[in-house]
Amino acid sequence: MLQTQLQSAPAVSPVLSAVRSRYILNSIPTVIYVLEITAKGFRGQWVSDSVRSILGYEVEEALGPDWWIACLHPDDKVAAVEKTSILMTQGRLVQEYRFRCKDGHYLWMQDEASLLREADGRPNEIVGFWTNITERKHAEEQAAQAREQEADSGELNRSNNRIAARLVIAALIVGSSFLLLANEGPLRWGTTIIGLTVFAVGCSLGLILIWLEVKSGKRSHHILNSIPTVIYVLAITAKGFRSQWISDSVKRILGYEVEEALAPDWWIACLHPNDQVAAGGKMSILMTLGHLVQEYRFRSKDGHYLWIQDEASLLRDADGRPTEIVGFWTDISERKQAEEQAAQASEQDIESGELNRSSNRNIAIGLVIAALIVGSGFLLFATRGPLTWGTTIIGLTPFAVGCSLGLTLIWLLVKSGKY
Repeated sequence: MLQTQLQSAPAVSPVLSAVRSRYILNSIPTVIYVLEITAKGFRGQWVSDSVRSILGYEVEEALGPDWWIACLHPDDKVAAVEKTSILMTQGRLVQEYRFRCKDGHYLWMQDEASLLREADGRPNEIVGFWTNITERKHAEEQAAQAREQEADSGELNRSNNRIAARLVIAALIVGSSFLLLANEGPLRWGTTIIGLTVFAVGCSLGLILIWLEVKSGKRSHHILNSIPTVIYVLAITAKGFRSQWISDSVKRILGYEVEEALAPDWWIACLHPNDQVAAGGKMSILMTLGHLVQEYRFRSKDGHYLWIQDEASLLRDADGRPTEIVGFWTDISERKQAEEQAAQASEQDIESGELNRSSNRNIAIGLVIAALIVGSGFLLFATRGPLTWGTTIIGLTPFAVGCSLGLTLIWLLVKSGKY
């Protein structure tokens, strides 16, 4: 709600005239419809002019028989039609489905319908609101895809790291076995201790990693006050703007009573501190262009902030002078959260790409280390007789280096949490 200087507001909300009510209903960024309940089913009785701006259809087309069913997405048609029984039983229904526009492409719509009854309780009409939630759906899909890719990438990263660790462990076991077999005669004290120690470490690490892997597996007034949007009217005076009317939905969506929302400076006081300057400063855009759409955070009665889309229009009298501002607040918190999740997931994609490259390097390093261990083991085994000083030094040195590097690699992989 755009306002910079508010005058004292009336204690109660004035009744909107029929002309102004119709203007609001036909300007709101939601398609409103009324269905008559007859013995043969439902008949389109009224639909707001916004059906043209949002879906591209003329009002006459939207009131045609079977228009709604014909425009439903084939994959959503059966479920959407079947859910009408919930509306007739419970009196209210909210559902989401894809709906074909006049130009042939589909939009995701949220359909919120309410059942109106006669004084004797008999069903009379259905009042409903269509809200375009395509942006929110796309953001949710992007976030879901990014989460799946992140999960796949993380599993690939862990899988590669497991391969590298297993290569090293296998080399430790096999290489130390060669060391133990290097002498066909009685094993010497030094060779035995080195071989058995490395062999025991490799076997222990293998058993530990196997255990870790197993463990990780676990109608006008009624419509205006029922619509899922807060509608407001500001009077333009010589001193600024004065709250004139606000729909009862302000209580359901934001938690405030109508009298509270009509108080001076209420809107400004509820804006998020970081959004106050920008939101209030856009007044000139509205007064110049006659229309303004902006988004900001707004404090609800319980203290938490919601993301609000504020769409305001300037009304003029016959002489062209500005007289009123009519605006609509829509809660877009879910869409904002989905967009933030998609952005975070995109950043994680970049990080996971680096992790994948890192895990591939780990495999290459593991292969080199394994070759050092096994190769030096073959060198020690090559003499088939008592080990000479030169052969021992040449064999044991790369063997010890390989074992040290292998154990370091395994320790780093486990410590990183990517195993």
